[in-house]
Amino acid sequence: MKIKKILNNNVVITEKGTSEIVVMGRGLAFGKKVGQELLESDVEKVYELTGDGQNRVTELLSGIPDEILEISDDIATLAKNTLTVKINDSLFLTLADHINGVIARLKDDVMIKNFLLWDIKRFFPEEYAIGEKAIAEISLKYAIELNEDEAGFIAMHIVNSELESNNSSIVSELTKLIEEVITIVKYSLQLSLNESDIYYQRFMTHLRFFAERVLLKSSELQEKTGQVDDALYEMIAAKYPEAYQTTQKITGFLMQTRYYDVSADEQMYLTIHLARIIEK
Repeated sequence: MKIKKILNNNVVITEKGTSEIVVMGRGLAFGKKVGQELLESDVEKVYELTGDGQNRVTELLSGIPDEILEISDDIATLAKNTLTVKINDSLFLTLADHINGVIARLKDDVMIKNFLLWDIKRFFPEEYAIGEKAIAEISLKYAIELNEDEAGFIAMHIVNSELESNNSSIVSELTKLIEEVITIVKYSLQLSLNESDIYYQRFMTHLRFFAERVLLKSSELQEKTGQVDDALYEMIAAKYPEAYQTTQKITGFLMQTRYYDVSADEQMYLTIHLARIIEK
């Protein structure tokens, strides 16, 4: 792979086909010049971007300080090692751009309020925990004090990177959809949901990935599980009528507002989760 641009001794932009990629390695570019070949054995990490970012890497990363690139790599690596879902390589790019903007705003004493913070803490606790570690590292590096709003913003970037879409508004849509479904559950079952309960937490985990599929119009679950057995579906519906009726309200709502047809297997799983909450 040939060097297209050297960001520092450890970070280089090169090309793969028509796309720009970021490669990292200790002393990777030491003594090297643009146009020279890199030894693959010296490459420790590769960030291969997709979508709009694949041809804008040089433009977006040029001028970003080395320490911000290092911090962004630390956070992206932590997310990949901590979370069980796949993290898109775009996270490195968006974090570097975001953190660079944060440092610039702080110099002008400008702080931005994160109006989704409460929902992010509730719906994406693992991503938020990484966000907290990230602001601790940034605060220590720059001798500044970042508040929890910034931890929330970093968590939003992580959630975005988990999705196939790079639409920056996806987290807002995701939290809105989850809140809508939770509201239906509360009013339908007439229950006060205990957020510390294990069955509620399992339901929320399922609901989060279900909401992602709804937004992305994905049939991934159905493709993985196949067509649900009619007899099993009818048995679940009969055994848990209250939970099943709530599932039907969710199904109708999603068809009416999002034109999303909830599969029979997804209805069955939602019903089982709700039944456990009711029994608890």
